[in-house]
Amino acid sequence: MHIFIDENLGQGLARALHHLQTLLPENHTVEHVIDKFGRRGIPDEEWLSELQREGNWVILSKDKFDKNDPEIHAFREAGLTVFHLDKQWSKHRGWEEAMRLLKWWPDISKLVNSATQPMWYEVPWAHTPKLKGRPLGK
Repeated sequence: MHIFIDENLGQGLARALHHLQTLLPENHTVEHVIDKFGRRGIPDEEWLSELQREGNWVILSKDKFDKNDPEIHAFREAGLTVFHLDKQWSKHRGWEEAMRLLKWWPDISKLVNSATQPMWYEVPWAHTPKLKGRPLGK
């Protein structure tokens, strides 16, 4: 499975996660939007369409969605599993953010393989023993 990291998380973090993923039994690749598409500023709808066409992608995002934001609907309608870092993540940057994501990473990596249908996971800042998600209807 391929894990796609959007622009709200750093390119270096995505590359580090890609490397560290090799230490886990799941065989995932991790790719940042800039590495995949070669530039910044690609509208979410554009890269969502491409990932949907290719298949075998999961999204990790820190976008700040409003309840009725058209962007959140595009994410939910894309038919891809999404791990959305909740609003508490926006209060943290750099090493603090990277260390917390690393704490979550084994859970995220396992869930990527276990989903039988597209899921939406809200990833809280506080690490809990089990991450809960809800199915996305297409």
